[in-house]
Amino acid sequence: MPSASSGSRTIDTRIDLDRIDSLCAIWADWLADRSEDLLGLLTSMALWDSAVAELDSAITTLRGGRREAERLAGRGGGRVCTFLPSNNVLYSYVLFGLMPGLWSDEVLIRPSARTREVVLPLHELLKEMPHNPVALLDVSQRQFVALCREAQMVVFTGRYENLMTIREQIPADIPVLGFGSGPNPVVAGPLSNVAEVVRATVASRLFNGGQDCLCPDLLIAHSSLYPQIRDELAAVFAAVPRASREQPGLVAPPLFYTDAFDAAAEFVTAHREKIVSGGGIDAPSNWLEPTVLEFPRLAETHPPELFSPVLCLTAYEEPSEVRAWLESETEFERGMYVSVYGEPGLPDPVLGTSVNCGPATSFDAEDGNRPFGGYGVRASARWQDGGVVARPLLLSREAGRLPSPDVTPAAATVR
Repeated sequence: MPSASSGSRTIDTRIDLDRIDSLCAIWADWLADRSEDLLGLLTSMALWDSAVAELDSAITTLRGGRREAERLAGRGGGRVCTFLPSNNVLYSYVLFGLMPGLWSDEVLIRPSARTREVVLPLHELLKEMPHNPVALLDVSQRQFVALCREAQMVVFTGRYENLMTIREQIPADIPVLGFGSGPNPVVAGPLSNVAEVVRATVASRLFNGGQDCLCPDLLIAHSSLYPQIRDELAAVFAAVPRASREQPGLVAPPLFYTDAFDAAAEFVTAHREKIVSGGGIDAPSNWLEPTVLEFPRLAETHPPELFSPVLCLTAYEEPSEVRAWLESETEFERGMYVSVYGEPGLPDPVLGTSVNCGPATSFDAEDGNRPFGGYGVRASARWQDGGVVARPLLLSREAGRLPSPDVTPAAATVR
């Protein structure tokens, strides 16, 4: 895209909506036409169903490109640098590569070391796409950070501690967008349909074998329904078959990420007395049986991001307990999404710092053309000029130096 002035950090470039519409249509059609090749690559690390969903999301996002660009308000230009996440590599390539390529001068992405062997051939395939604006740089972190110092925007996806290290090496006036993760809890209130809650929770917890930042790590069930939910969850988890990633349907494959397997296996082993269902571990193959763990007190239950087919379960009596948990220091920092079924005492659009999805999963709420995440500083936040604002993020909305401040509700600013 031509810039308004020379240099890598120009802004206020005029947006050509017709050109954007044309490019997005070309790219979406190209992905659809090459779906067989793309799915073959993706299933080397992802389950068949999640690979299909990822391809569909990538195409849908591109189809919405013009609508998204219309909200850009004519701001653009400069260089965008992205540390690509280690999962959803095609969808992430679209979100953090192709989409900002519509309004920036230059897009540079660096693959994660965890998925380098998949991302490099994926990029070689996507290079055949007409007018692909993305440059993939397989360089050291230090080399890439040097390029980030001349960027208009830096996108970091990964561990919060790594974000803090990277951010300190980039000039303070350059916005750094941090995309992290959260526990995405499910609340099953006294008016819940148990079958609906179990179906939705199992489908979202076991999406891609649990290896997605949108998977829920915790189900909080009202005491009146708790025994029924626990028993049904246990039965469904126990029935999920062990299978390869290429098999369609709800299956339990070996985990792709060895570090995620190690962390989850350690967590299950440390809490073995809390197992309701599952708990099997096969270290040589990185396979972990779908597992439900029962914790006695909500206030003391703060599971890590498990990135595996492991679900924690606990009970509550009053909605005030759930509200207090979501407003606790730990959850306030990592608030992302919360699903609320059958609990009229939790109607707020934002609970603590978590976006309330209502009776739907975080996967249902996610939309590639709309801001992603919650208001927890570890989940999604913009760092710039020595300050931070936590809020759902969309690259096109954050483009330019002074994005509208109205996207952060006063009740959810960073403490």
